[in-house]
Amino acid sequence: MLAIKQSSQLATRSFTAAKRAPIQLCCFRALHFQCKQRRPRATMATMNHPQRHFATPPPQVKHSDLPMHLYHQYADATMDTMLESLENLLDEIGDPEHEVEYSSGVLTLKLGSKGTYVINKQPPNKQIWLSSPFSGPKRYDYVEDQDGWVYLRDGRSLSDLLNQELSDALGRDVDLGLTAVSSRQS
Repeated sequence: MLAIKQSSQLATRSFTAAKRAPIQLCCFRALHFQCKQRRPRATMATMNHPQRHFATPPPQVKHSDLPMHLYHQYADATMDTMLESLENLLDEIGDPEHEVEYSSGVLTLKLGSKGTYVINKQPPNKQIWLSSPFSGPKRYDYVEDQDGWVYLRDGRSLSDLLNQELSDALGRDVDLGLTAVSSRQS
């Protein structure tokens, strides 16, 4: 009995509120009606295999076929060659604001007021990641046909990008020698 009385009071309050704001109730009813109209009824097929809708599509990840031991061999050889080339280049320039460090698979190249490069290995993805002060972040995959690390979105190699950007930033020709990756030993 108490439940009936409470629901009756609630209905009366709702009705009085509706009289005060008829536009809100009208809009609510219209939305409620539209929502009910759009929602299909559940069937056995949809209950057993519901279709999920996401706000953003799932990531389109292309997994590399490169064996893990070759990834490490090529990535380590690339990072070692890059470190050696950058150390020699910075020694020639002799600017105290320019510095290169390599630790735990992360190479950091500081160019003073021109910015900082961070280049690192990403073993789970079998990639080398680059953060450039000029072109931003990029992810490079090893491409066997080109025997080098290539950014698959624009087809440009890590070697070409770094050689051009460093040449522009330092005002001299730079060639880090990052080609023919598979023939190098780390």
